[in-house]
Amino acid sequence: MAYCETASINFLRRDPLYATEKPFQVFTGDDIATQGQRNTNLLWEERNVQVEDFRDEGDYFDIDNHGFTSRTIEGFSRLDSTTEIELSYIPTIQDLIRNEIADAGTVFVYDWRIRDSSTYYPEGRVNFGDQSKSLLPSNFAHVGKSHGTGVHCETHSAKFYKEFKQSNSPVDQWALAVCDANTFESSELMETDSVRGGNVTTLYYAHYNPNQKWHFLHQQTPKEALIFKHFDSKTVVKSSRAIHASIQHQKVVPDAKPRRSIEVKVLVFAGSFESSIQESG
Repeated sequence: MAYCETASINFLRRDPLYATEKPFQVFTGDDIATQGQRNTNLLWEERNVQVEDFRDEGDYFDIDNHGFTSRTIEGFSRLDSTTEIELSYIPTIQDLIRNEIADAGTVFVYDWRIRDSSTYYPEGRVNFGDQSKSLLPSNFAHVGKSHGTGVHCETHSAKFYKEFKQSNSPVDQWALAVCDANTFESSELMETDSVRGGNVTTLYYAHYNPNQKWHFLHQQTPKEALIFKHFDSKTVVKSSRAIHASIQHQKVVPDAKPRRSIEVKVLVFAGSFESSIQESG
């Protein structure tokens, strides 16, 4: 029987406000609240969920079945060097994706960040613009890209993947969990505007539904990569996205090490046109 535990996740609360006002959040260098402006209208509710280890479950080997899967990556027990990440780890991720997707042409890595549960934000401000600065794990159920942020292409299908890999030791706290895409409805996702550094992007935050089934890699090791979708332009696939969040465990061992991990965001095209992407910046 697979390992299972109870943990908590923050979900977007169902509220009449969102019938007349789109959800939003603003991350700026200034505290706009002191100027009488709101920096968000997001309302949260914390829910306990059952999370089950999907390791060694053959049904989860194909990412199109449930929106997520896992693979083994050797040789990266520590990722403390930006040079190592960009020259060695990123190409390994690109090769992994090419091997996973039969029609993959261009595999474009558009972002990567370190997540560290011991990260401290001076004055409570998150520095999204500095890639060398780590981010805290996110306990909010979400999908990182909405259709509005996707790439619209007439001749090339596009997929957003986000790859997560624990970098230093088995994960004892703030493990990353994913929701089986077959257990939630699109109506449970609320498109949200996110303003960072003057740019507006969109993502989905998720409402809670007791039918949702959550999974993770219990004590995920440095060799294990968790791969999941943000978006898939192919309408014939069974699962096109996976809600995800870092879970707050009810029981954490006293000597648990902070979770330190790397996430890589990848855009995968069926066609090969890498030079045009690079030229467009």
